[in-house]
Amino acid sequence: MDNRLSLRSWRLRLIWLRSLLVLLFTLALMLLQSLGHTGYHLGQLSWLGAMLLPSLITLLSHRSRKHQSQLLTLELGLDTVLFILLLQSFGGAGNPLSFYLLVPALLASLTLPLFNSLLVAGLALSGYLITFNWYHRPADDTPLHALSHELSGLHSVGMAVVFVALMLMLTLLGQVIQRLMRQQQRQQEQAMDLAGRREHMYQIAATLADQAHELNTPLGTLVMLADNLQHAQDLPESLRGEVSQIDQLARTVSQRLKKNTADNLAGPQQLSTLIDQLSQQLRHLAPTLNVQRDLTVDPVLADGGSWFRILSNLGYNAMDAGATRWVISSDQDEQGFALQASDDGPAHADSERQGLGMGLILVNTALEQMGATMEIEFGHQWTQVRIRHQVAELPTGGRRQHV
Repeated sequence: MDNRLSLRSWRLRLIWLRSLLVLLFTLALMLLQSLGHTGYHLGQLSWLGAMLLPSLITLLSHRSRKHQSQLLTLELGLDTVLFILLLQSFGGAGNPLSFYLLVPALLASLTLPLFNSLLVAGLALSGYLITFNWYHRPADDTPLHALSHELSGLHSVGMAVVFVALMLMLTLLGQVIQRLMRQQQRQQEQAMDLAGRREHMYQIAATLADQAHELNTPLGTLVMLADNLQHAQDLPESLRGEVSQIDQLARTVSQRLKKNTADNLAGPQQLSTLIDQLSQQLRHLAPTLNVQRDLTVDPVLADGGSWFRILSNLGYNAMDAGATRWVISSDQDEQGFALQASDDGPAHADSERQGLGMGLILVNTALEQMGATMEIEFGHQWTQVRIRHQVAELPTGGRRQHV
């Protein structure tokens, strides 16, 4: 469809080219007559008018959705034949205007298949050679190139050689350019298709991650409520069995959701490793979010899975807030290990960042179980989360530390 539209546009452009050519020829003939030359004949004006006939074909058939290539071949062929007949009345191939025959040949090589292009080039070359053999020198009453009366026959032979060489070169060059343009168009279409599929994949992945995140939050809440009910002294004994089943079911589903992370991040993990893996995960869910790190220390975290879920929760909330930049930094002092996560969400300056809701409670609970604390600060276009983990002793050697 795109190729047909391109050929149709070329056919419409040729109308302007033919009209401009006829206008320039007419003005040139009128100027030569005013300068005292023999002027022009009625036959020459007739051939000039005939040059516009292919435009009539274009106007009658340009809305057709079929045979655009054949119609363009026909019009370029008619342009070539009509110009050859006009050239014959102006002295034949000895006239430098004969090099205009290269124009339809070049247009054909840029827009048409190889066979059609060679057909138009063959017509132009045949017409040039016929008029070349017809006139060994310009006619005596030819008004457009009086200077060429003084040129020898060798000049015409040289012009013929140059014309043939240019015809072959432009035809081949046009075909190469056309092939490269088609390859570029195919690559662009493939890139657009790939981008569309990737965007669809991002949407699916983001939806699944959001659903899993939303499911994990009520499951964690249910686990906490069930645990509190089990330890409640005033809970009737008849309900303890049901509460225990609810707690077991919620924990089972929650463990299924966390199985992948637990398998990959079981045991102690270095902070930089967790950030790298989280960056890959967020890159699929939020391609515009730039995750950066500024680690003064790179400790080994004893419970890598829990720390990964904490960072993931903070990253998901930065992503949901429309952040484009999320920076994770770390430091260490006498009080222990400090971790800070800062993002520039939300994207709109007049919108207010909401709290993390139940997810914040779960993050706080997980940090409390590890002996860590968290402070969070919200702004219009930024959020800072500071986590501090107290340690009893500082490492005596090396740069790594289990926290």
